[in-house]
Amino acid sequence: MAYSDFTLAKLRQRVGINYIRVNFSAGWLPNVPPSAMLTDQLATNKTFPLLTEKAKSEFLIAPILQELYRNNRDKITIFSGFSLDVSELLNGYCDYIVSHEPGRLEVTAPVFCVVEAKNRTLEEGLGQCGAEMYAAWQFNEAAGQPTGYVYGAVTDGYEWIFLHYAGTTLDIDTTRFYIEDLPALLGALQTIVDAEPESART
Repeated sequence: MAYSDFTLAKLRQRVGINYIRVNFSAGWLPNVPPSAMLTDQLATNKTFPLLTEKAKSEFLIAPILQELYRNNRDKITIFSGFSLDVSELLNGYCDYIVSHEPGRLEVTAPVFCVVEAKNRTLEEGLGQCGAEMYAAWQFNEAAGQPTGYVYGAVTDGYEWIFLHYAGTTLDIDTTRFYIEDLPALLGALQTIVDAEPESART
């Protein structure tokens, strides 16, 4: 079953994962000022006709993830459009996959964050992102590199919703982050990068 076929209801029915809405980002996020490069790039890209999912992914989402990589190039690798096939039930392509293994040319564990781009409402991508997160959890476990958690994000380029999965329920953050407030958005992403994976403690 392709990730794009999952809704929150199908995630519960097919995989057995329920979700809760919780403000898990409250009180622990720093602000990370954007570089002049990112600010200028987004200012230019916002003038493009951003009418498709692909355009928003390339011109709004990718520059933000590139900034995350520039700030953490010794910690992470970011993959775009890679498949994450773990079973017949969980397979397909993820828009972006973030791994704690720097300098890799293929997706390797531990995967700790997936980012799903949507052209319409963010809510329509929550089930898909949750399925990708559960697949990443299983991928890490099978590779002997458990993280203890997987984060996800659904975004249309302008708004971001973050998700968290630690083996039980899927937590959907009630706080939304916005491209107009880049320090808060970059702070949320940096906090996810800085979370220490379980495999690093063993």
